Amino acid sequence: MPIFEVSISRSFVIKVEAKSARDATEAAQFFLGYKDDSTKIEKEKHGFDFKEMDMICNDVLSVNRVED
Repeated sequence: MPIFEVSISRSFVIKVEAKSARDATEAAQFFLGYKDDSTKIEKEKHGFDFKEMDMICNDVLSVNRVED
């Protein structure tokens, strides 16, 4: 079966409870993967909580056949 390399761009809108805008931004950038990857302990330690998360864009940028 062939193997394809698929590039995807995803955009999210996230509501983050945090001490400051900077803390909210850093938490979103560091802990967000395809889902919330943070643990309860990390949320408590860094003082944030994701309240709501909506994927607003899920576009395929390119598809290239890399192996047969």
